[in-house]
Amino acid sequence: MPRDEGFTDEDDEATPDGAKRKFDEFECPACSAHNPYEEFGNNDEVLCGYCGLSLKAIVDAEGKLKLREA
Repeated sequence: MPRDEGFTDEDDEATPDGAKRKFDEFECPACSAHNPYEEFGNNDEVLCGYCGLSLKAIVDAEGKLKLREA
């Protein structure tokens, strides 16, 4: 079967499966409080139950969670 010249094996690896990861808790970067939470994932907004800070969840391609002020 002829192989597509523009296709590489790296194209399959470029899919950010880690970004689809879901979380059910987080630690607030402002007050360090542990927050159990309903399931959330990439680009969802969460609210710290202790200090009230609104945060946006960013999940990278490796599945690591980062929280930024919304």
